[in-house]
Amino acid sequence: MQKVVISEKGQICLPAAIRKKLGLQKGDRLAIEEADGAIVLHPLPRHPLLALRGKLKTPDGAKLTELLLQERLADREREQP
Repeated sequence: MQKVVISEKGQICLPAAIRKKLGLQKGDRLAIEEADGAIVLHPLPRHPLLALRGKLKTPDGAKLTELLLQERLADREREQP
């Protein structure tokens, strides 16, 4: 059995071995419940779209949001009389 300490803010740190075994990463969410005097944590499923954040890049490495903003600016300039 591994032990953790509760900080002043009520935070705990999950041991690395448990995080690794369960595949938990920074930003993952856990559900917490009390059951018969025990604290139980359950990993919540990741949203599939959030897993893609930052994965799509252009061949030259430019960010897609920057390209979109440039396109919008060009559209605005073309539409002005």
